[in-house]
Amino acid sequence: MLNQEVMNVSKSLVTKTWLGGLVAIVLGVLIAGFAVTTMLTTGGTWHPAATGNGYDFVPARDGIFWTSVVGIVMGGLLALVGSVVQLVAWIGAVINTYALADKSWFIVLLIGGLFGLVFGLAGLAVMVAYMVAGPDGTVERKPEPPATIAGPARLAAAG
Repeated sequence: MLNQEVMNVSKSLVTKTWLGGLVAIVLGVLIAGFAVTTMLTTGGTWHPAATGNGYDFVPARDGIFWTSVVGIVMGGLLALVGSVVQLVAWIGAVINTYALADKSWFIVLLIGGLFGLVFGLAGLAVMVAYMVAGPDGTVERKPEPPATIAGPARLAAAG
């Protein structure tokens, strides 16, 4: 038989996880942005376009170019990991608020988060609102009393 472990998802854990994901996203975007800037400034040359409108970038395919490509990929992967961490934090917040007697925060987080999967700023706004003003569902949960283990049965005295 499998042992089931119950993990309480507290608001502080959700907040720390979500903020960690936000830091990862910001760092990933900064790394990728720096790599793109490096590539476009030193990783190739700009030539007038054949149509006469604008310029074409011709990569040099040297060490700077490939280092920039690696930086873009690594920054993108870091931002992707941050997004997954934030998704996990949102799921934790939904689980946390489901335990509350009043389901209004649960509904707001669920609908706002699902809407935020399509429009990212909505999910950002809902999670910031939860972190600032949302309740902690673990406070309202009552711990279950420990199970008592029955001792061995006593035999009746023979008489």
